[in-house]
Amino acid sequence: MLRILEISWLSVFIFGIAFAAFKALTESFSSAVYVLFVSFIALVLYLIRRKQRILMDRQNNQKS
Repeated sequence: MLRILEISWLSVFIFGIAFAAFKALTESFSSAVYVLFVSFIALVLYLIRRKQRILMDRQNNQKS
């Protein structure tokens, strides 16, 4: 389950950065700021989920 969430947050981050770059090139950087903000929140959530998954994998390997 955590792996699916991890991939989802990573894809939101990648698409958000791509869309922010598009908006910055076609309009202005100020119109891309909100998209960048959401993208970096997605990056933080990805990193949190990744760390949780690694810790859970270590705990499961120690129990086995």
